[in-house]
Amino acid sequence: MEGLDEILGGGFVPGSCVTISGGPGSGKSTLCSQFLYHGYKELGENGVYVTCTESPEEIKNNFRDHGWDIDEAIRKGKIKILDMRPVLATESGLITRNEALFEGETIPFSVVAKGTLDEIRRSHARRVVLDSITTIAMQYSGEFQVRQGLLGLVQGLSNEDCVSLLIVETIGAKNIIPAEWALSHGVVLLNYTSEAAEVIRSIQVVKMRRTAHDQAVYGMEVSKDGIVVHTDVKV
Repeated sequence: MEGLDEILGGGFVPGSCVTISGGPGSGKSTLCSQFLYHGYKELGENGVYVTCTESPEEIKNNFRDHGWDIDEAIRKGKIKILDMRPVLATESGLITRNEALFEGETIPFSVVAKGTLDEIRRSHARRVVLDSITTIAMQYSGEFQVRQGLLGLVQGLSNEDCVSLLIVETIGAKNIIPAEWALSHGVVLLNYTSEAAEVIRSIQVVKMRRTAHDQAVYGMEVSKDGIVVHTDVKV
């Protein structure tokens, strides 16, 4: 990805779980979709997109909006979209909990983790996106249970020969460090502000284990071609 590999010190390290954090509209899903599609198109790597929020068709449309031929990738078996939404709408219009994911579950995240790991091994995926950790965590009332489940998920993904991007919504008090930041191997923070009717976007690699990464805040844009990081512009 243009600019991002440079500030990462060469790119993401296989076996790492990286939190992609930011508010709504900050470019998280675009960055992750681009990460998957670039791996397929440029490197021939298989990928898995685990959706816990939007429908698979909505995810495909996100790819199509940037001109990325997700249908070809799926047809070739190179990218798999795994539907793990905890809440579904029935044909009659009712909203119901997806009990297939959580019924009888004693440890949070366990069914999502198993489904993801099974697909990684089946398809030999090298790139994984989980969208989003925030949605899964909302299914549980206790912070300890969420941390327990997240730690297990990170441990499981770390044992695979792939890079996993975990999307997290960051809204609220800035002094509170999300559990995902503490437990993941890396944190990439996306942000945007509005000044005089102009949207200013930025990206920062807050932490990244095993890389000599740059922690400065750089300018970023979301174009029709995807995310572009401007390493010559510090915010």
